[in-house]
Amino acid sequence: MSSRPPTPVPPGPEDGRASLARAERRSQILEAAKQVFSEAGYHEASINAIIEKAGIARGTFYLYFQSKATVFDALLDSAMRELRARFTRIELDDPAAAPPQVQLRDGLVRLLDYVLGDRLLATILLTGARAPEAEASARLGAFFDEAHALIKQALVLGQSIQLVRPCNAEIAAAALLGTVRGMIEYVVTTDTPPPVEEVVNELIAVALRGVLA
Repeated sequence: MSSRPPTPVPPGPEDGRASLARAERRSQILEAAKQVFSEAGYHEASINAIIEKAGIARGTFYLYFQSKATVFDALLDSAMRELRARFTRIELDDPAAAPPQVQLRDGLVRLLDYVLGDRLLATILLTGARAPEAEASARLGAFFDEAHALIKQALVLGQSIQLVRPCNAEIAAAALLGTVRGMIEYVVTTDTPPPVEEVVNELIAVALRGVLA
């Protein structure tokens, strides 16, 4: 006589509330860590400072993260997910879509609006890269490597639709990423940061016109 596996029990309201509470607590810790990293830098940041900023017990912290490095990783992973979500493919087949140049500009606005709109994150991206710890510099390096890959992908796509002139996409992507990092540093360190729209206009004027067809 064969026996059937037990029928899975769908999650109930209590499970949903518990899951939401865990997600909110994790976000609370990440937000506190973001403030600590941006104010103290990776080298000086400590788990004690994160716990104090979040207003939680040490045991609670370790339910979600193993170390300072894992919190730092989680912050960068979250940032990259947000960037990927804003990095949309240029639409050519939809007759109702805006011209490719307009779509490109709108995409840049979305990307920079996220980074520049989160001053704490922008500060971490700048100061973390100068941290003496190998773990921090390696993780930041991986983050910017992926950002470089996204820009290169956009350039290759732009070449395929003749929006971008023939160029070495690898080198051009590095140049554009350097320009963006310079823009971020300027916005973070100035007392009166310009609007994102103005930043994008200057970015296009200074950097992108050199690769547009």
